[in-house]
Amino acid sequence: MTGLDNHHGSLRVRRCLEICALVVTTGLLSGLLVSCSGENAPSSSPNQTESLAGVDADANGVRDDVDRYIDTTYADQTSADLNKALRQYAKAVQSSLVDADSQALSLTHATERFRALECLMARRPREFHAIFVAVRAQLLNTPSRSAAYLKADDQVKTANIPLLPADQWMTACQS
Repeated sequence: MTGLDNHHGSLRVRRCLEICALVVTTGLLSGLLVSCSGENAPSSSPNQTESLAGVDADANGVRDDVDRYIDTTYADQTSADLNKALRQYAKAVQSSLVDADSQALSLTHATERFRALECLMARRPREFHAIFVAVRAQLLNTPSRSAAYLKADDQVKTANIPLLPADQWMTACQS
């Protein structure tokens, strides 16, 4: 094999990796878009489940469908700390959705979301991204929820929310 053949082989491998990354990214994005389109929303009581607030029968600040998702997806005993972190994040996102019209409250809730994500990163550093993407898809499972999330983020786009140093992320956990 000549140096030129080896070079072309490297280019083919690199191009293949780029295409694979594109396919994975596109698949993830389309999965998020489908989940945000409302196709996965519960079918019972559509007026309540499709509202921004949804149903929160136990008044813990987390919609019941999201509580069920967390409980069924992370059911084992070793996930108790993860469940707390996810509920902390879910509660902050839910508040962001409901208060998206308020710049002051959007800033407060954005800070709460950052702290919850720091907690989640402290508790599950290797799994963080996949868990975060999946739970966010559950939280933003209708077009109105996705729009409210974007509106809340737009309210704070010029704000400077400081992140905690990594060695302090555990202090961001509420429980």
